[in-house]
Amino acid sequence: MPSSTSSSEMVDYRSVPQQPWKPLILIATGLVIVAIIGWELLAREMHFIPGAYNDTGATWAAERRKLDVPNDIKVILAGSSRLLWAADLDIFENELGTRPLQLALPGTSPRLIVKSVVEASDFAGLIVVGFTTRLFFDPTEGFAGGKSLEAYEWESPSSQFGNLLYAGLEDHIAFIDSNFSLFYLLEIYTHLPVREGSKDLLASGGKLGNVYADRQTDMWLPVEDRDSYQNQLTRNFWDEGLNEAPPSNEEIREKFDTSVKDFSAMLETLRARGGDMLFIRMPSDGNYLARDLKDETRTRQWQPFIEAVGAPNIHSHDYPQLSTDLDIPEWSHLSRASQDLWSHAAVPLMRAEFEQNRGQPLQDYLDGVTEGNSK
Repeated sequence: MPSSTSSSEMVDYRSVPQQPWKPLILIATGLVIVAIIGWELLAREMHFIPGAYNDTGATWAAERRKLDVPNDIKVILAGSSRLLWAADLDIFENELGTRPLQLALPGTSPRLIVKSVVEASDFAGLIVVGFTTRLFFDPTEGFAGGKSLEAYEWESPSSQFGNLLYAGLEDHIAFIDSNFSLFYLLEIYTHLPVREGSKDLLASGGKLGNVYADRQTDMWLPVEDRDSYQNQLTRNFWDEGLNEAPPSNEEIREKFDTSVKDFSAMLETLRARGGDMLFIRMPSDGNYLARDLKDETRTRQWQPFIEAVGAPNIHSHDYPQLSTDLDIPEWSHLSRASQDLWSHAAVPLMRAEFEQNRGQPLQDYLDGVTEGNSK
């Protein structure tokens, strides 16, 4: 005898009420389209633009992989964010006759980048190394080094596909910028009281620049306005780091000695196969410059390092066209217009310094650099 629960006659099926489904679907679809258009218009009104990419580990990894196949790369830019924002790749290409490979990473010592190039490729050209005080001597992976190297050394097929899809959307849609996500905007633009032990929302730096093909990076327009909210957020973020307790003299000496040892060894290896390095102390302003002057970083760090390593070098503060003549709106990075000025001025000084230090015209040297191949 079948149980009562197994009898189909005892099951009470709920019938779905009849609804005008087609009109409802059309209305819902229309609302979604209107919301997307409105969100996109708001993004563009706030100066987010299509065609600007989020600079992730994947974008750096894509540039780094160019060294792993036959290539004609003769100049590499390796530094922190100041060199990333200072160099206009088109101007460098026109001035040098070759397009640099942009490998600079925000918040990261160039040591990590140079090590990857010297030890894991057969590159035999010129590495332009940007020098930013404190970051330069940092032995860690820094802000972006770890995720960038990880993306370069191993990236899953799904991650590669996702990055390609995301880049394709970024070419046409402004609101896809990670700095325009709803929760991030709430974090940046809400004025909530700061509880003890909680994060200070106004200390978050927010968006600083736009990234284009080949990692060409320009300052974001709202940051260029010194009176803007976004500029103030950025300076608050820098102040947070500047107000940290300085490292001990022993720690400074240890980091300095390690940097000299590492860069000297890498320069020796690079020069043995025909390559070279040129160091540029990047410009700064405001509280960053005041801190550098107070700490006497030029006499206590820059000069001893350059003397120990023995490489061509340029200190931007020796040349008004590389420093005081330029606009550094938030103390650390060049405005879009000043990026062009810096790039036009830097190349002639690089030529003069290289020839004086190495006894060979820079252009002749670059003309003699042979094509690279992966190891």
